[in-house]
Parts: sequence; C-alpha cells; structure tokens
Amino acid sequence: MITLPKIEHPIVNIRVHSLDREVKFRPFLVKEEKLLLIAKESMEPDEVRTAIVQIIQNCCLEEDLDITTLPLFDIEMIFVTLRSKSVGEMVQLVFHCTNEVDGKECNTDTDYALNLEKVKYQFPEKHTNKIMLTETMGIVLHYPTLTEEVRLKADDEVFEAILHMLFNYVDCIFDGENVYKPEEFGEEQFVSFIETLTVDKLNAIQNFFVTSPKVVLEDITECKACGYEHKIYSEDLLSFFL
Repeated sequence: MITLPKIEHPIVNIRVHSLDREVKFRPFLVKEEKLLLIAKESMEPDEVRTAIVQIIQNCCLEEDLDITTLPLFDIEMIFVTLRSKSVGEMVQLVFHCTNEVDGKECNTDTDYALNLEKVKYQFPEKHTNKIMLTETMGIVLHYPTLTEEVRLKADDEVFEAILHMLFNYVDCIFDGENVYKPEEFGEEQFVSFIETLTVDKLNAIQNFFVTSPKVVLEDITECKACGYEHKIYSEDLLSFFL
C-alpha cells in the first residue's frame, strides 16, 4: 500500500497579549471544523467551550503552551484570527433592523458581511492587574479564562460568594518584605483578609474584571429597507461562529 504525501500548511503568527509575544499556529483543518460542528449540534455551552479550546490547542505549534490557561480575550482573538486565515476574513450574517419608521418597527433583515479584520483588542486606560491596598501592600490578579465566568452582582445574597470567587483569580499578595501565594494562605484566610479592606479597595479589586482587556467588533451597516445606519458593537465574538 502506498503512502499519500503530507500536506504542508503555512504558519500563522498571532500576537498573544497576555504572553506579550507572538505564538505560532497552523490553520484550521477539516478535523477542527468537524469538532466545532459536533459541538454546535450539541447546543451545550460547555461542549462548545471545550471544542474551541481543543481546536486552538490542536493548531498551536508550541507543545508546552497550555491554551486553557490563556485569558478569554486572547482565546477570542486567536480563534477569530485562525478562522480568518483558515476559512476567510468574511463571515456572512443577517442583521435585524429595529429602527422605528412612521411609528412602527422596520423589522427587516439585511445581509451583513462581518469583516474579521475589524476585530481588535480594546485596552482600557490605566488598567492594571496589580491593585495597591496600602502604600506597600497589594494584590496581583490573573484574568478569567474561557471556562470561567465572573459575576460581580454585589447584593447580600451573593456578597460572600464574591469573596470566595475572587480567591480563584489571585496570583499573589505582597507587602514590603514578602510575596504570599494562594496555596500558602488558603481560601478561608483570604476571605478573612478581604473582609478587613475598606469598601473602596474591594471595589478597586472588582474593577479589575470590569476594565479587563476585551476583543471587540465595531462596524456600521445600513438597513436595505429604511436606510438607517446602524452602529454594530460586540464583545462576544465567539457567538458569531456558534
């Protein structure tokens, strides 16, 4: 039996913000498209997330890089870039117009071509993952991944849960002399520590998640029926492919 020749694929260099460097990937192949289709058919969000991570891991040419540790915004940018380089930068969608015309909703669907080249990182000014709690003491946090969801609704019922949730994102706590890692002080001691902070310091910690970098799409499209120009803004880029 003869052996078929192997197909050589181009290398895609993608700058990963959290790593502050470029990472080498190969394009999507048929087997990656199959993974995504199976996940989409399941209609289970967890399966879709797992498939996205697996696809990116398959395409990554750096064997020692664990994709599951990357922040959500980097996962989104990698996935969008690979999709653009593998299938094409245009995604055909339908935009629904809700503009009011003569007191009634236009209610017209217009074909919309999403150009993936318009997807960009958004970096809020003065954002930092190091929050100072006193002049010499502070906390360093890490970003949520694709499989993590951060809820920051601070009412009486969930306030305690928020304190415990924050523990999952602590890289370290430091003062003028020492650095303390989560595995050294544990969750209960961390919660007790947070309870000694002033409210403004807790708000500063929570604000880290609110002001974290994002991958966004900003575009304009015109309704074919009423001509209204709609501004398109999305921070959920993965939903365009699911």
